[in-house]
Amino acid sequence: MGVIKVSVVIPVYNAKNYLHDCIKSLLSQTFVDCEFIFVNDGSTDNSLEIIQKYQEDDIRIKLINQENKGIAEARNAGIEIASGEYIGFLDNDDFVKVDFLENLYKKAAERYLDILVSKTILGRDGKYVIKDHGFSTDLIFAKDLIQEQIIPNLLKTEDLFAVWNKIYKRTFLLENNIRFPDDRVIEEDNIFNIQAFNKAEKVLFIEYAGYYYRDVADSKSRKIIENDYFSKALEKYYLDYKKEYSLSISYEELEKLKAIRFIQRIFYLVYKCSVLKIPFKIKWNYIKNMVFHEKVYELSKKYDEEILQDKGLYERTLLKIITKKTSFLLVLLILSIQIGYHPRISETIRKINKLTKKR
Repeated sequence: MGVIKVSVVIPVYNAKNYLHDCIKSLLSQTFVDCEFIFVNDGSTDNSLEIIQKYQEDDIRIKLINQENKGIAEARNAGIEIASGEYIGFLDNDDFVKVDFLENLYKKAAERYLDILVSKTILGRDGKYVIKDHGFSTDLIFAKDLIQEQIIPNLLKTEDLFAVWNKIYKRTFLLENNIRFPDDRVIEEDNIFNIQAFNKAEKVLFIEYAGYYYRDVADSKSRKIIENDYFSKALEKYYLDYKKEYSLSISYEELEKLKAIRFIQRIFYLVYKCSVLKIPFKIKWNYIKNMVFHEKVYELSKKYDEEILQDKGLYERTLLKIITKKTSFLLVLLILSIQIGYHPRISETIRKINKLTKKR
């Protein structure tokens, strides 16, 4: 093996059911000048033993074994020992196409990029669909375009929040001290990307899709009520990104973008809570506290037109419930989602939702 060109950091926590697919997809890469840094974050199953077994047969596998500190600190630990020209990330329950690293590295290296972004193959409702990143491809985004288009997107939507469909120049991350925040339970990758794109000078989006994201049923992201994702969303809304990360955006624009993202998060959390297999009283109490929260009402009234831009029937219905404070309609909405939810029906609803969007 020659000079390391790509380091892949894989945080691992109790992933025995998916880890073999993850590791095999890396070891099968057509691109060999890589290292695979597995950070065992205090797993209580046999994940550590699985990694060690593969490590015996492939020197490209590096292993960090630590007490459970969370995914942010696990990724940071991997960054610290990475030696590749570029750094990528892989979740322990996902996998990639055999030419994934080769495709991303060649594009990044030939254009001397700080960040390269690919499309994702998203596991949803029992099948895989390609998720678009929403940006022009084969166009170099310099600092002015990054500030004009990408930073607002990161503040307004979740289109770019993931780190695993991207590779980052290692020296760029180190020189700008870009790391994952260790004080957040969720969305640590969005904060990482806000820092990274804000400092970047050359970014490229490509058409290629080679990362398979699995929507795992027992994922931590499904523990919405237990982890109180609404409080986390509220905390994120109040975060002063401009001051914290030296953003050039105006405070007026920042407030609007954060408000849109916050209310869109409420749309998502209401749907996800509605389909949870828990007693109705528990989900009802959590959902009503979200929907009728004073800040949710205030922002929904103030930015209703911006929030509903390109949105469909579900979002329009829920926003009306929020602004009219109608508990009865909220109960009906929750019950209709709960009773009617099925992967095939869910996909049909998405299609209907798209048809009802205002052009």
